[in-house]
Amino acid sequence: MSLYLYLTYTLAYLILLVFGAVLWGRQHRVSTLLLLLVTFGVFYDNLILTLGNWVGAGALLHALSLPRFVLHQVALPWIIYAAYDQARQAGQGWAQRPASRWIAVAISAAVMVAGIATRLWTLHLEPEVMDGVLRYVAIGVVGPPIVSIVSIGLVTIGGLVFWRQQRWPWIFLAGVAVFIGESLPDESLRRAVGSALEVLFLAVLFVTQQRLDAGGDGAPR
Repeated sequence: MSLYLYLTYTLAYLILLVFGAVLWGRQHRVSTLLLLLVTFGVFYDNLILTLGNWVGAGALLHALSLPRFVLHQVALPWIIYAAYDQARQAGQGWAQRPASRWIAVAISAAVMVAGIATRLWTLHLEPEVMDGVLRYVAIGVVGPPIVSIVSIGLVTIGGLVFWRQQRWPWIFLAGVAVFIGESLPDESLRRAVGSALEVLFLAVLFVTQQRLDAGGDGAPR
């Protein structure tokens, strides 16, 4: 069952990549480029999970699996800056201040460094079969997933401002849904539901970007 879900998520992220590439082709926004980077990371993650059984345990799958972990820690934090840039395009007052840009850069970089320090510095992978899917998992990892919590959490909080000022509640609601999905007690259910909600979350951000690009005053319509 999980194998088919990962294939479905891979195709869904591929569609989002194409959608994002179209948006980038129309208007070269930093936010669009960063959303494409984040989406590529989760696309690659699900692609390797889909191919794991076919490739088999060994040096090849191990090498293909390393970027799964690197991309997550290095790419995902920049969704924070993408959210700032969307707020700036929407005309939100706080995002128009010059200092806001550098604060967004600093926070994104700090979260990335924290991810590297807590997840990549001592990364050790071992093969494991979960729900019939062969994958390489990180061994000896302790502590909460800082990068995911902080990155998605800050974007979700920013979604409240979009709800209030632009009457666009979907970023906030999709972010809350991700946290609910990731808190489910059953691991297999959490992976299935949580992954689906992550697709939804990124889709909402891309649709937000599309509406920002189309709005004359920068506000979603």
